[in-house]
Amino acid sequence: MKIGILSDTHNNTDKILKAIEFFNLRQVNFVLHAGDFSFVSSAKHFEKLKAPFMAVFGNNDFETCDLARTINKFGQIYDSPYMFVLDGKTFVLTHRICSVEKHFDYMIYGHTHKPSIQKTPDATFINPGEVWGKRYGRSTVAVLETETNRVEIFDLDLEN
Repeated sequence: MKIGILSDTHNNTDKILKAIEFFNLRQVNFVLHAGDFSFVSSAKHFEKLKAPFMAVFGNNDFETCDLARTINKFGQIYDSPYMFVLDGKTFVLTHRICSVEKHFDYMIYGHTHKPSIQKTPDATFINPGEVWGKRYGRSTVAVLETETNRVEIFDLDLEN
């Protein structure tokens, strides 16, 4: 399964639309957002995805009731951390990296705005960086292939 991963979109509509186009062109099977949409106006764009969508709230998500109402029309949003199984793999989707008492295969997180892939013998930790692109000057997303455990970070300004 090919999974698109993003975080920290922070209401940057142009970059959000680039990320959606990136995932649609690559025909990902699922998209995960690790929080910090910021406002409802940016979240509504994710209905343009051609794949199922799941997200968690971040520390800079405002109007969370309206955000949940908007996202739940085309996807799902949960409090962080949220644990689930997809393609036979256990995921933790969270905004901030955290400790979890149960076994998991992947922890997807954001908050730092820095892309990172860390593999241990037991799990893979993936931070796709920021779509926002204003803290560190890069607008990045990640793609995970669960069959091969391959993860890549892509710079949206260099893709498409």
